[in-house]
Amino acid sequence: MNSPFHLVTNCSTPTPTRPWLGLYVLLTAGFVTIFDLFVVNVAIPSMQAGLNASFSQIGFIIAGYELAFGVLLITGGRLGDMFGRRRLFIVGMIGFTLASAFCALALNANVLIGARILQGLAAALLFPQVYASIRVNFTGDDSRKAFGLLGMTLGLSAIAAQVLGGWIVHGDFFGLSWRSLFLINIPIGLFAIFSARLIPESKAEQRPTLDWTGVFLITLGLSLLLLPLLKGPEDGWPLWTYWLWSGLSFY
Repeated sequence: MNSPFHLVTNCSTPTPTRPWLGLYVLLTAGFVTIFDLFVVNVAIPSMQAGLNASFSQIGFIIAGYELAFGVLLITGGRLGDMFGRRRLFIVGMIGFTLASAFCALALNANVLIGARILQGLAAALLFPQVYASIRVNFTGDDSRKAFGLLGMTLGLSAIAAQVLGGWIVHGDFFGLSWRSLFLINIPIGLFAIFSARLIPESKAEQRPTLDWTGVFLITLGLSLLLLPLLKGPEDGWPLWTYWLWSGLSFY
């Protein structure tokens, strides 16, 4: 018969410090996803000059990330509930780091647009795991402190995108100009990937379902709305812009 001491020593309860160490990794991911949401705004002139990008291409560089991020955000959360939040965190961070490298290496505006869309898709997998992991690993006062730190981090990241991003572009370090904005994500991403073991794994007790039809309809609807807004002014509002907007009536 096992003694009470034996039962206690074999308990699998995680140590109290581990969720807090994992929180710093989660906050790092939250910072870079919001940072990259805003930072390209300060790099628009240098991107236009370096890539010979048109007004509509710059619009797609900005909106591509936002569209992919926003459309798949709920789906990313569901995937974390299904397959494990730490696992999706790692997958999302790997994708975000690789997409950031593609952005930094883009030779023309169209390549950068594609890389930004991939970056937004990876962020949509990554960002929901930050909220969900905090929710399941912290309770009571610890939960309020953790979410308070997250809110402060997201606010600082939006400010840093304007201040730090502008300083990096203006400094033109090593002649990289706006490309440095994406290169700094690589060491941060590698740190988060290798430190992700500090995040306790969790998933939903009941396996949720994915509404792929809803994802498709939302993506189509936003595309019908944004494409004419981004491309229409440059082309003089051709007829196809009104055709796309008329497609919204089916929604």
